Parts: sequence; structure tokens; C-alpha cells
Amino acid sequence: MKSNITVRVATKKDAATIAQAVAMAIGDEDALRSYCGDDYLEVLTEVARRKATQYSWQYALVAEVNGKAAGAIVGYNGARLEVLREGTFDVLREHVGRIPTIANETEAGEYYLDSVGVLPEFRGLGVGKALVAAFCDKVLSEGYARVGLIVDNENPNAEKLYRSLGFERVGTRHFFGHKMWHLQRANQMSVRDRLLHSTIITPFQRRVYLELLNIPAGQTITYGEMARRIGCRSAQAVGQALKRNPFAPEVPCHRVVAADGSLGGYNGYRDGEQIEHKRQLLEAEKQK
Repeated sequence: MKSNITVRVATKKDAATIAQAVAMAIGDEDALRSYCGDDYLEVLTEVARRKATQYSWQYALVAEVNGKAAGAIVGYNGARLEVLREGTFDVLREHVGRIPTIANETEAGEYYLDSVGVLPEFRGLGVGKALVAAFCDKVLSEGYARVGLIVDNENPNAEKLYRSLGFERVGTRHFFGHKMWHLQRANQMSVRDRLLHSTIITPFQRRVYLELLNIPAGQTITYGEMARRIGCRSAQAVGQALKRNPFAPEVPCHRVVAADGSLGGYNGYRDGEQIEHKRQLLEAEKQK
């Protein structure tokens, strides 16, 4: 019988399948036990069942073969890594009593394909390729600039699959003690066109983000001035739109600062690493 592969948006009921996919993607059982404890599948299932975690069902797709769950893929906006990792760590604190030290595998500027896995009985049918292709189609159609992932240097077959779908090497990373290739697939549309067609932003956000593109690199304006430019009476509303900017730093919300000359916020934070990153972006632009 011919295998009929379909890919759909995940629901909370798919948490166990997502957990299996994540465990297969990590691959190293010692790393899994170090990360999630001996009952790592149960812990990963709880992580997938919750909202705003790295492996949440909110950010996953599930493949079915002839109506049966066959695998899953999960990923998220790299700019939200810190927030989503904290949600993941909440589960680890509750179930394992500790949190691991993990290198950052992604960053702002890419939508990160975190994990993809196919259940053993469905391998060899093209399920993995269908999941990655559907994931990329969804992410790029929503307006993101690029999809990124890391793949073990010693896994050439996986890299071959990703390269067949338009990914290219852009660098290297070290993760879980392994040397990884950093691959990305770029969106071919201009940032302005992506904003005009994006399905994940509101009309108000679209107005704010399009106006952001008019601020030259190396210059800043205040939240109040941005509000005046788009005919809005509320600097706070502008601030909320910037807080939710899924296209930073390409859509340069870092160029908007507080009226008193302070940096204001960035990616939902008013201090810490995110504000330092905002400072660095502005300094780099001034030096060009």
C-alpha cells in the first residue's frame, strides 16, 4: 500500500510524539539523562505539553502516515531563545531539581529549526524531508528572513537532506560537546515585501515595522516620535509593537529609544543581555 504522508499543525495531544522527536534529535542518551534526568521522555513530554517552552506544541508540526503519527518537527524565533529556555528550565526545576548549562544554539535573525525526528517504523518513507519542507514553507511564508539549524559534522546524510532543501553552510557551532555545521535557508523576498505579506503581525504592527525601515542605520528616534510618524497617540502602543517584533534586528526596533535618551527596552527586556545587545547593535551601526 502506498504511504500517504500529511503534515499538520500540532496540538497539545501530540506532546509525546514531539518529545520522542526531540530525544531522537539530541540522540546522545547520556546528554538526555544529564539534561532531563533518567525519565527524560516524561520530562520532555511535559515540556512539549506546556506553552512558551523550546519544545512546545505551539511551535511544532506533526507528520502522519496513513493517519498515524510518524514524526514531528519543532522550532521557534531565535530572538526568543532566552524566554523559551526559561520556560523549559521551569519544567526541569520541577522534575529534575536542576538546570543544565547549555550553549546558545541560535540567536536573533533566524527562525531556528530545533528538532526533527521520525519514529523508527516510518523511516525511509520521506517523512523527515516532508517535515522539513513543510516547516520551511510555513516559516518563510509568515515573513521570517531565514530558517537556521545545526547539524553534526559527522552526519553528512542529514546535511545532504538539508542542502537538498535549500540550506547552505554559514558557520560552525559547538553544542552538547559536538562540532556542528550552522546551516541557513534564506527567504528570497525583500524585507518590505515580507512585512506586506506577513500573516503573523497585526495591521498596527505592520505600520510600525514599515516605518522602522525608514530610520537610517546609525540614527535613533524616540517612541513618541515613532508614534507621531504613524499617526498614533500612544508611545506605549508603539512600545508593545516593538516588544513583539518577530523580525528583529532586520526590522530595526533597536533604533527606537526612550525620550530621556536611555535605551528603553529590547525583545521584551529592559536590562540584562538583551539591552546590551541593543547597545552593541547601535554602536556597530554608528561605526560604519
